[in-house]
Parts: sequence; C-alpha cells; structure tokens
Amino acid sequence: MLEWTYAGINFSAKPTEPWADDGGIECAAHSTLRQRTFETVLAVIVASYEIYYATYHAKNQLGTSFPREYARERQGRPSVLRRLVLVCYALLWGIEIGFKLASRQLIYILNPCHIVTLIQIMLLTFSSNYYTRGLYRLHVGMLNGGTLAIYFPVTATRLFPFEVELYYIQHILILVVPVFLLSSHGGYSLEPVGSFRWTISAIASFRFYHYFVLQPISLLTWVNLNGVLCPFQFDPFIGRYYRLWANIHQTLFMIIHHKLFSVVARTCIQFDIRRIMYYIKRQQQEQQQMTTSDISKDK
Repeated sequence: MLEWTYAGINFSAKPTEPWADDGGIECAAHSTLRQRTFETVLAVIVASYEIYYATYHAKNQLGTSFPREYARERQGRPSVLRRLVLVCYALLWGIEIGFKLASRQLIYILNPCHIVTLIQIMLLTFSSNYYTRGLYRLHVGMLNGGTLAIYFPVTATRLFPFEVELYYIQHILILVVPVFLLSSHGGYSLEPVGSFRWTISAIASFRFYHYFVLQPISLLTWVNLNGVLCPFQFDPFIGRYYRLWANIHQTLFMIIHHKLFSVVARTCIQFDIRRIMYYIKRQQQEQQQMTTSDISKDK
C-alpha cells in the first residue's frame, strides 16, 4: 500500500555502484533472522539499563534538571529573528520533503537526521516549558548524525538541482540551531559536562528507534534505512557483526560529541557581538577625544 514511498529506490544496483547501499534483497539477506533477534534482544537489555541509569542514578534528578538561573525565558512573543529562523528552517524541510515525494523516496524522511530536524522545528515553534527544555537536552545528544553526515556524505541518489546543496545546509543547521536556541534566552540549557543523564537517554532512544522503528520497516521494504539492513560501503567495521560494532563506536562517539558540542556551544554564547561593538565604539571615541585634545593644545 505504501510502495510509492520507496518506488524510486534502485534495488538492482551492483555492489560497486554508489547507490548500492540503498537496499535490496541481498542487503536484506546480509544477516540471518537469528542474528537479528539476538542483536535486538541485546540492544533492548542495554537500552533498558541505560534508561534505568538515566532515570535513577544520574547526578541531576528530575527536580534539579533545569537550574533556576537558566530559566531566562523572555515574556511575550518570540523575537523576529527566531520567527525568521523558524520560517526558513521549515521551508527548507518542506523542500526536502518535496524532493523525496518527487523522487518517490519519501521513506528516507524516517532517517534520524530528518527526525532531529523536525524536533528542532518544534523547539523553534513552541514556547519554552519543562517538556521542551527536556526535549532540547535530549536532542542535543543526537546531533552526532549531523557531523557524520557532513564528513561521510551520502548524496549519490540526490539528482535534482540544489538537492545536494540542501543536504549540506540541513546538516549544518542541525548543528547551528541548538546554539541559536541556547543564546535566544528561551530557557534552554545544556547538560553539565560532568553529568551523563541526558547523554545516556539520547543513546537509549537511538537504540529503541533503530531496532523497533527503522529495522521492522527496513525488513518489510528492503530499504536500508540508516544502515540497519546491511553496512554502508564506507563502514570501517563492515562484516557480519557490523551492528554490534556500531553500537559500541557510536555510543562512544555520541558521548564524546555531546560533551565537545556542549563546550563549543558554551564558548559561542559567551561571544557577545554587542559588547565587542561597544568596545570598538568606545575606543574610537577615546581616540577622537585624544585627537581633539591634541588639536586644542596646538592652538
């Protein structure tokens, strides 16, 4: 019934062709049902423990997750700049959906980066409250996909004009919008560097999403959504157990990426352009006063 969502995907590509990672019967047969069941059960056990850890054993408990000093939400309507960012971001996401519909590859909208984009559009739309602040912290732990997509681009199937450029713009915005939200006085805050509650929660959410959303849909359609059916050609751990290796190295990468991003974001919001402009203007005024004083002395 939903074949139109993936009818444009080329399942007959040879292994050496750039779009061979899209899926197909050989890709679906890469792992046996027994192995997939074992990996799914193992992922559920690990993710369940991660949820337990994040809920009961993290440093920041529910009552102190959002310190009072970070709740600096502006009263009234969102700023003009924030609404402009929202309109542009939603427009770009709508164009991306249009490309997917035109190429009959709408199923790719389920890939994690598109879901993160949707979350960011929601955060730009809704006013800040306890739940959106939690969603903000959770999604910051999922931004590793934007970095990976930039360094390992998958653009072979993007054939429309501006489609490849839109790919890079979207993934760059995935990394930029959280910093903008953090600096827009919307009450959002980053997880403390020494805490791992939201980091672990994001990792567990990714495990559940991959094994209980992407994997069943991929098995039914033979579409290799985010590499859950078979490994991508650039995967350094390509082989029978590539998913187990992916669980290990992506867990480590998500932790490192989350903490490094937090450090960079905090550094960026400390950069106050208005203060710098004020300092430059003050220096110019002092220099002008000194020049005027020198002219007066000469007279």
